[in-house]
Amino acid sequence: MDQATYSPLIATKLHIPTYGSDLLHRHQLVEEIDEVGMARVILICAPAGFGKTTAVSQWISSAGKPAGWLSLDESDSDPARFWRYLAKAISAGQKEAGREPSASLDLSYTASADHLLSVLLEEIAAIHTDYYLVLDDYHLIKEPSIHEGMQTLLQHASPFLHVILITREEPPLSLHRLRVRKQLGQLGSEQLRFNEKECHRLFNELMGLNLSYEVIQLLSKRTEGWIAGLQLAALSMQGKAASAVELHSFSGNDKYVVDYLTEEVLKRLPEPVQHFLLKTSILPRLSGELCAAVAKEPEAHVILQMLARTNSFVVPLDGVNEWYRYHHLFADLLNAHLRKKYSEQLPALHVAASQWFESHGWPMEAIEHALMGNDRACATRMIVEHAPWMLKQHENVTLRRWMKHFDTAWLKEHPELCIAFAWMHALSDELEQAEGLVHLAEDNMHANPESLDDCRVEICVLRGYMQLILRNIELSLTYLEESVKMKPKFSRYFIVGVELNWDEAFVLRSRVALSGYLSKVNEFYPKLRMIWKHSGLGILAYGSIVMAELYYEQNEFEQLTYFVQRALQLGMNTMNFGVLVPAYLVLTRWRKAERRESELWLPIEEITELCRQRKAPPHWIAFLDAFRVRLWMEENRRDEVERWLAEFEKMRKDLAHSRHEFERLTLARVYLYLKKESEACELLTRLKHETELKDRLGSRIETLILLSQAYRNQKKHHEAAECIRMAVVLAAPEGYVRIFLDEGPEVARMLYALYKSKACSKQELAYIARLLKMMEKEFPALDIQIRVSPELDKLTEREAEVLALIGEGLSNAEIASRLHLTIGTVKVYIHQIYAKLQVRNRAQAVVKLRESEL
Repeated sequence: MDQATYSPLIATKLHIPTYGSDLLHRHQLVEEIDEVGMARVILICAPAGFGKTTAVSQWISSAGKPAGWLSLDESDSDPARFWRYLAKAISAGQKEAGREPSASLDLSYTASADHLLSVLLEEIAAIHTDYYLVLDDYHLIKEPSIHEGMQTLLQHASPFLHVILITREEPPLSLHRLRVRKQLGQLGSEQLRFNEKECHRLFNELMGLNLSYEVIQLLSKRTEGWIAGLQLAALSMQGKAASAVELHSFSGNDKYVVDYLTEEVLKRLPEPVQHFLLKTSILPRLSGELCAAVAKEPEAHVILQMLARTNSFVVPLDGVNEWYRYHHLFADLLNAHLRKKYSEQLPALHVAASQWFESHGWPMEAIEHALMGNDRACATRMIVEHAPWMLKQHENVTLRRWMKHFDTAWLKEHPELCIAFAWMHALSDELEQAEGLVHLAEDNMHANPESLDDCRVEICVLRGYMQLILRNIELSLTYLEESVKMKPKFSRYFIVGVELNWDEAFVLRSRVALSGYLSKVNEFYPKLRMIWKHSGLGILAYGSIVMAELYYEQNEFEQLTYFVQRALQLGMNTMNFGVLVPAYLVLTRWRKAERRESELWLPIEEITELCRQRKAPPHWIAFLDAFRVRLWMEENRRDEVERWLAEFEKMRKDLAHSRHEFERLTLARVYLYLKKESEACELLTRLKHETELKDRLGSRIETLILLSQAYRNQKKHHEAAECIRMAVVLAAPEGYVRIFLDEGPEVARMLYALYKSKACSKQELAYIARLLKMMEKEFPALDIQIRVSPELDKLTEREAEVLALIGEGLSNAEIASRLHLTIGTVKVYIHQIYAKLQVRNRAQAVVKLRESEL
């Protein structure tokens, strides 16, 4: 299985419902919709059975409006699924409007809903002709974050997008602003009811019942124009005279009439068809093959076609008469009768549906029916099988909902299920809940040790991951080393390639890379690579890209080649863009640092094409777009930079703040490039606060460097000096290099001014001196001179670092601990330092160092 075949989108949900010529066309209602057709939001809100979907479908057909349609169901309350479908519906609307949609909307899977929403808004903003997005049965969406996203979309979308919400109840959206601005059109029960004229056309012209004016008037009055009631009444009266007594018992608000009319419709059908209707009422969509499996009826497709032809509340979902659904109200009524008469058959029906969906490659529907059929064993097996793919697609909400079906006793007996839900919590940063589930799994493992080797491996790997996130390096390594002593050794979640850094363009700054603490990275990942050296796992791919970024940051380019190539190889194995995009980015940065301009754009073009072909999640495409902007500024391509800024600012500030940190740092750089220092300071001050709270070291340092430049441009020299000093204080213990060098000569001058001010510790001054010596080589035109003795100039960066620590009075053991080296290695460095400085002991070496500082 791969991500392209897992959990495919159901095409019929995106099909605009079409109705036969035998359906009453409601000209007056179509005109009423047309009157509000230019509103930003058109709310069609009425109880079941009022013809909401039919009315909108007729209006779109008659008005010829380009539209995308999405028929929602309960499973779409998962944000990942909802936004995938919405993107596809918008894509269809763009095609109808005569515009080729962006590849960003053709998603196999997605990342965070916030980010996808901003991508959708960018796509919508590029369209300049009116088109419509219809969301049918919106009342089935219960997830609050989806409503929040829809609120943002409605507030910020292009004026050319018109959203039609078809719902049984008022949606939990703040629509008052749209009402005040007269951007909200609304139709309710009163507009949707059949009038007497329409009742006459329905009964006599369409149904051929030849009812008297008095009877039609009575029916209209008793049903209050409720369309479903009228249709049921018409069906029940076909072939017999209407009884006045029966008609007087009708009430549009009385459940009795629903039950009565349903019975009348059912009784008029052959008994096999009645059974067919009841048994298949559990299905949200119907095909002949599916219904045959559930109802055990070989003529299922013929029955469906017959029901569709006779207008028995069966709606076609495609243009080839393969898929159908029951009218929602009719399905509810059938289901109620099924529960009343054949409740004992319900589990078996759901299990049959589950088996059919699983065998035909629809795992989500299969699991839903297994849970409704109380087949927890089958549901458990499928959840365990598909959980890694669901987490790769960020379908955490669905997993969270399914978890409610299993009590603690069941979870204790099924440790693999515990592990699946524990991963869901761990990847949602809910480590305490994840730990609780791991404990449950462990308890059962001890009780049933014979067949749970897989679980032992998964638990060790999961604990190792959680301890890494908590920065407990030794404990994390202990768990991960323990995992390779078992069989099969490898975690299924890593084999699939679950993204561990979905919000970071530079892995080195992510939580999986200890948030940019280079010393801890240097302590953890070389040991991890030795543990899993030949595994080919996703986590090893992260190890390779982290080491590549580490060596780049430390300006040690000799090691880069191997690690970049290894990261690309392992990232390709699982098509993990969380590894691939950062690998191509570090390759580009390396070429830029070595002034290989002719090769600079090749990696960006290659990864962009790969993202397009393999339908990468949109945030990686956005990261590539932002990285291009950084290169454009280096090449002084102002027009391209300004175009990107214009698109970004279309989202308005409150939405732009939801974008990823990498993009917002790029935005700050654009403000600096365009001399918009006030905007840069405002944004960077906010980012400074965020990175402090999250303790993201690499991002903190970059933010401070940029903020120092913004203050310097505003002539706020004290603030600028303090920011660059704080950046040095944070960077010096971790040995950051390229984060300063890549900023160019202006930052070199600021470091030189800080060096001359002596406003830092001796270790920090020695660190600045090393940076400036490297900057002298990178920017030879700079007028900075760090005068050191010829002997000190011969020292390597690591030797200079060891000498600086000797100057602080640290012992060999303390130096080894600080630099994460063995004591033997420190002794070798000291021996080399003595030889190059032509000294015999520490005291003489320190004298040489002090002379250099003076």
